[in-house]
Amino acid sequence: MNQEAHKVILELFCDRRGLSSEPMPSGLADMICAVTAPYLLMIECLDELGSDPTNGLLIKLIDRSYETAAGALALISIGHLREAEILSRSILESSVTTAFIVKEVPSQRFAQYFRSYLRTEREQNIKWSRDVERLPLKAKTDHHKRINQKNEAMDGYEQFIAVYIAHCGIDPNKTDAWPGLIDRLTKMGRRIDYRTVYKAMCSQSHHDAGDVLNHFYANSVKGAEGYAERMEREADTFSVFMVLFGLQWFVEAILAVCSHLKFPTVAAEGANSLKRITDELHAVAPHLDAGGFPENWLSKMQSAHS
Repeated sequence: MNQEAHKVILELFCDRRGLSSEPMPSGLADMICAVTAPYLLMIECLDELGSDPTNGLLIKLIDRSYETAAGALALISIGHLREAEILSRSILESSVTTAFIVKEVPSQRFAQYFRSYLRTEREQNIKWSRDVERLPLKAKTDHHKRINQKNEAMDGYEQFIAVYIAHCGIDPNKTDAWPGLIDRLTKMGRRIDYRTVYKAMCSQSHHDAGDVLNHFYANSVKGAEGYAERMEREADTFSVFMVLFGLQWFVEAILAVCSHLKFPTVAAEGANSLKRITDELHAVAPHLDAGGFPENWLSKMQSAHS
């Protein structure tokens, strides 16, 4: 990507989100462009999409993941690194889902995806109904009204999905099973991502005891001047690393979709973006052990005070 394209993409990204592109840390600016360039090229190719509804659904999945990735990058730009890390989990989950769906018979896997969602919603409605039984009559009546409304909506969705299954010529008996995230990753040869990075993402999004315990411990160590500050830097670096890992998955998903849709220009740009993000991951990783923060992710103001 040449400098002019880099500048245009960065300004477009910032204008849409009310951000300033100046000053922008070079690492962050590069990752914004790496994620946005293939996405914009994909949008330009939509006239070639065809009439298959599955293709449009794949684009919708990519669009949703891109906006989440953009949200994480925007949060980093205003200094909310930990909050950006929380979004990294959503980026990974949605991107894994997209890559899994497009890998094999997308129409059938979409049907599995939708039906799994409806089963989960119905199960939640049953539990909801049980939990309101001890409420006062007026409150219980209101809850049951909401539950019935939701069940009616689910009925409509069930009928709609049945039409979709028939339209695509899918055997309904093959639409029951939808694997959990760890099984989707396993089928794609990436099970270790679940046990390592994904579980760390869950820790931050759940706001579990980890951060508070680290803070408590670091500020209780006597005679270890600067230890707490080092742990804060490590946590910030870890947040950047988590977001980069999510972005890597996003670009892998867009590559998979655009390969399926035969968008060669997107595939070429996506391959370049994937390399840039992977290289950035490898550049950031050593800082996790060294207790530092990557210079190319520091704003000019932060650099002046570091």
